[in-house]
Amino acid sequence: GEPAGIGPELCTALAREALPARIVVIGDAELLRSRAGHTGLAILPYVNGTAPLTDGLEVEHIALASAAQPGVLNPANARYVLALIDRAVTGCLSGEFDAMVTAPVHKGVINDAGIAFTGHTEYLAEKTNTAQVVMLLTGGGLRVALASTHVALSEVAQHLTAAGLLATLRVLHADLQLRFGIVQPHILVTGLNPHAGESGHLGRE
Repeated sequence: GEPAGIGPELCTALAREALPARIVVIGDAELLRSRAGHTGLAILPYVNGTAPLTDGLEVEHIALASAAQPGVLNPANARYVLALIDRAVTGCLSGEFDAMVTAPVHKGVINDAGIAFTGHTEYLAEKTNTAQVVMLLTGGGLRVALASTHVALSEVAQHLTAAGLLATLRVLHADLQLRFGIVQPHILVTGLNPHAGESGHLGRE
């Protein structure tokens, strides 16, 4: 994720959790070491094919392009951020990793570096040649799938189509069954306008 953000601290905090998985952090080892502070956390090199380490944080080192200072965004590190995602994607596609979780990225600073980037969703879709993607937010027993992603609010209506909504609903329905174990998902579709447009009096989007 963004090295000037909270991502490095989140990653070092993982080492204090008893998680039922082997966690490998991809990033700059020295950055993670400095953000760990004086906690005594060992930053250890990750080696594919070896047994998981039992004490410390396994890190695959990818060096920063430029020194990172907390809270100070630097477009010089934009390609570094994307390199971390690319490495995780490669590992997932090859079967080396079972899943990936990204620390927060800053879309604006990546674009400031001259790289067209709208977000993880679209970037991962392109990297995996996935035609239809659905962003799903979960929490507190609620799962919210988005019919549009990373577009200006003023452009949302023109991005919504019946075909697009159906495609999103089909992906959502299948994954609620397959990945969440919900045999008969109950799916509600919200209206874009208040009161779903009030029969056209508040819009027909």
